[in-house]
Amino acid sequence: MTGTQKPGFSRCNNATLRRAARRLGRFYDDALAPSGLKGTQFGLLFQIHVGSEPAMGTIAEALIMDLSA
Repeated sequence: MTGTQKPGFSRCNNATLRRAARRLGRFYDDALAPSGLKGTQFGLLFQIHVGSEPAMGTIAEALIMDLSA
């Protein structure tokens, strides 16, 4: 590859991974639709259920989120 050539968007690992994550999220949202929950809501409820300490910091750490988000 020369200095003027750039890899295509489809070859970017980050973009590919983000697309896959969106597809997987839609898959879970569709599967959970009859319950009225979204995948993100289910993930949060699951972490609260399995966690020994349902504190915001503990849950944020388990979900790999910033506490300020």
